[in-house]
Amino acid sequence: MPALVLTVRHGDNIAAITLFILSLIQLVQHRPINFSLKTKEKILILSLILLPIVIAFDVLLRDLRVRYLDYYLRFILVIPIYFALRQVKVSLKPFFIGILLGAIGAGLFAIYQTMFVNSHYVHGYIMKINFGNLSLLLGVMSIFGLFLLLNGGYKKTLILLCLVAFGFGLTASILSGTRGGWIALPLFISVFLFYFPAKKWQKILSFAVLAIILIITYSSNAYFKSRTDSAYHNVSTYLYSDGLKSANSSEGVRFELWKAAWIIFTEHPIFGIGSGQFNGALKEKIEAGKIPKIQIFDHAHNEPLQILVTTGITGFLSYIFLYAGVSYYFYSSLSISSTYKIRYLSTLGLILVCGFLIFGLTNYSFGHQVMVLFFSVMVVSIAGMIRSMELEESA
Repeated sequence: MPALVLTVRHGDNIAAITLFILSLIQLVQHRPINFSLKTKEKILILSLILLPIVIAFDVLLRDLRVRYLDYYLRFILVIPIYFALRQVKVSLKPFFIGILLGAIGAGLFAIYQTMFVNSHYVHGYIMKINFGNLSLLLGVMSIFGLFLLLNGGYKKTLILLCLVAFGFGLTASILSGTRGGWIALPLFISVFLFYFPAKKWQKILSFAVLAIILIITYSSNAYFKSRTDSAYHNVSTYLYSDGLKSANSSEGVRFELWKAAWIIFTEHPIFGIGSGQFNGALKEKIEAGKIPKIQIFDHAHNEPLQILVTTGITGFLSYIFLYAGVSYYFYSSLSISSTYKIRYLSTLGLILVCGFLIFGLTNYSFGHQVMVLFFSVMVVSIAGMIRSMELEESA
């Protein structure tokens, strides 16, 4: 999945379908399946199925189009991948190499599109916001590979490769211009420095080096600087100017969409207005003069608000439980007795969750198939490998 998602057309589908089929074959060949689950596993499974169930009731009871349920079903369909991985002996090498290839491939693809296609529309094969966010996430996942290399005694060449992959992932994100994902960088760096097995002075030095890299990037890259400065200027204009000027900037439009979403939610707080109904409700608020005339979108460009609007508090609680349950699984695996491989996978899982939470603040990530597939497949893959190693360790 990490190797194909950004570098091959329909790579997310290819990876997900392949993993799903192989998992079913594995489960059929090694019956009966062991359904004796630990508490954290039960919480993980429940967190994956609860939100799709809420969306299913929303679609069926309101007689909405089934396509609004389509993406969320992926959270249930990936569960066999978890059960297949937890009962086999796994190797981290393909997964680790796949992350490096995905980050480097994204960077090279972004450079190619910048130089030969369209320097202001770098997107790979998917929407540019998703391309930039996933590129950044793969880049950060690459540098987390140092958890493995410094403990496993690998060659210095691979350590350098992790740093190069991080650079390419960051480059792809910068060239895509997706500013919303950049606010996740401080959190990624904090998690890395907190869990990285190094001395205090080494962590301080690492932080200083990363800070210098970002400062140099900001100072030397005109596009990165202009995108960052314009975001600050647009937000300041919206918050402190007499005129809203919402139609003149993407930030202003988002603020107005968020305002509209909150108004709509307060009018339908328990069960929301239903999936796919946001654009109609937004038009009504504009016509009523509660929101300035802005471009009509079919979502609020904010995932928590979108869930609140469409499914109300009921859906929002299941959405929070999705992230809380997955986070609990990974965090509980970060025990003192865990091996460095389990700690590596657990921290990867945590930054995956943190990344998607932050990406969702400025975009409706789960409204795009590539994001749903990447998140769900990576969650069950990482979780399945962790449980496999835990079972092997206890045996």
